Amino acid sequence: MLPSDPIHATLLFPQALHSNSTRKFLHKSDCMFKSRNFMCCKVDISISEDAIAVDNGGRLALVIDDDSYKSKLLSDGPRREIPDWMARRIGSVRPKFPPKKINISEVNTSKFKSMELPNPSEVWSIAKAKPKDGDTLIEHVIEKEVIEKKRKALERALQRKTIQWQKTPEEIKLEPGTGTGREIVFQGFNWESCRKKWYLDLAPKAADLSRCGITAVWLPPPTESVAPQGYMPSDLYNLNSAYGTQEELKYCIEEMHNQHLLALGDVVLNHRCAHKQSGNGVWNIFGGKLPWGPEAIVCDDPNFQGRGNPSSGDIFHAAPNIDHSQDFVRNDVKEWLNWLRNNIGYDGWRLDFVRGFSGGYVKEYIEASNPAFAIGEYWDSMAYEGGNLCYNQDAHRQRVINWINATGGTSSAFDVTTKGILHSALHNQYWRLIDPHGKPPGVMGWWPSRAVTFLENHDTGSTQGHWPFPRDKLMQGYAYILTHPGTPVVFYDHFYDFGIHDVITELIEARKRAGIHCRSVVKIYHANSDGYVAQIGETLVMKLGQFDWNPSKEINLDGSWQKFVDKGSDYKLWLRI
Repeated sequence: MLPSDPIHATLLFPQALHSNSTRKFLHKSDCMFKSRNFMCCKVDISISEDAIAVDNGGRLALVIDDDSYKSKLLSDGPRREIPDWMARRIGSVRPKFPPKKINISEVNTSKFKSMELPNPSEVWSIAKAKPKDGDTLIEHVIEKEVIEKKRKALERALQRKTIQWQKTPEEIKLEPGTGTGREIVFQGFNWESCRKKWYLDLAPKAADLSRCGITAVWLPPPTESVAPQGYMPSDLYNLNSAYGTQEELKYCIEEMHNQHLLALGDVVLNHRCAHKQSGNGVWNIFGGKLPWGPEAIVCDDPNFQGRGNPSSGDIFHAAPNIDHSQDFVRNDVKEWLNWLRNNIGYDGWRLDFVRGFSGGYVKEYIEASNPAFAIGEYWDSMAYEGGNLCYNQDAHRQRVINWINATGGTSSAFDVTTKGILHSALHNQYWRLIDPHGKPPGVMGWWPSRAVTFLENHDTGSTQGHWPFPRDKLMQGYAYILTHPGTPVVFYDHFYDFGIHDVITELIEARKRAGIHCRSVVKIYHANSDGYVAQIGETLVMKLGQFDWNPSKEINLDGSWQKFVDKGSDYKLWLRI
């Protein structure tokens, strides 16, 4: 309850709170002393019925009804004039602000100008700053960067030489048909890769590929192309494609080399798209650095009115088929391949649609460009009867081998036969994995050093899906090709998109530990409806399927064996100890 008598209190008020409007409540005050910006006063305060005095931590707050006097206290200033000594002190410490302008004319005539911010282009930026000529510190930094770059390059070169010195003579020797004989190829793209800046996307994966045991990377077609995937080339010397620029391609190849990986170029030699129409409206006039005409097109191509010689292979109907019997064509192709090798950095080739021209021309191109490794795509139809795959596929693999023979063995070829057989064999038809002579039934069984085994690629799988491998049998498929002779290929989608990266890496590790290479000998112990068992080389045995087997049960298998991989009824691997 509030007393009726006035309340006496001693308060500390800032000067700004002393104004005429407070006199309604302040009856008398007596200035006691002054201290800098504050005045300490002894004040007698009389509280009316509509005001309440609240003391909070030594400060007084006046809570008044709707007619608040706070704004008046702030605007009217102190109750007394500021002494001269205090005004001088305030003036000495406050910023030198321009005097307040009353009207527009004063503003226009005043010597003070309003603040004008500079344009962004006028502001110095460290990101855009250029080194000053003769700046000793800048020159020192640049010199240090150059030395560091040279040091790293020398370090990489010495590391490559050290690795080569550690290899056996057999591993160092390179043949275009086999590489070192221990290659493991990675197809570094799929059908949709052209939708991205693919070279920049693939380059950072080089370290992981090398660490996992890959030795060569098959890159997509590099040339300008009518179709973005690259298989309809036009100007062969224009390497700015849907996958990236020529400089980005060279950077990608350099990253592969930094990780000791071979870079294989996908070259399309069978056909080429024209740049112009002839006088009768046929697209058979080529442009770019190789301005060929109809004389470079085979005469039996039904669509492009070529004036060359008849084709030495099958016709590809979507583009003009090149006549490789022409000397100027072969010379231009060899010069182009050497330019790719020497100027761009490719180490070898994947040759597209080799069914379209003789393997003899391939031999000439390989001998001229001297690749570290070459693979031909000879994709032919397999034999079926009543909708089922025939057991005997000798005619199919013979056609592939005939093409390899035509190249003089200078090129290997994809083992399409083995892929087709695996499609059916892994569905409890393991008896398909042995031919009547006890050997593997694909190209691998007749010429293993020239057989490049695979499960899927950008045509058979990816978004095209012309011949997809059974998804639930992928691990068994890789267990077979990565433990058997030939040169296995790992597909990009499987390695990075299907969640079996580590499974494939484990199988590669087993292959390397066992010393499996493209010529390793295969001894098949069992191949029936329950499973498949084989020894590859001297130090690895493997089992596919639910067949109840282990090395101790095999009478003709000597030595001590330790289980290395156990995937149950899918597959098991043992290594000799």
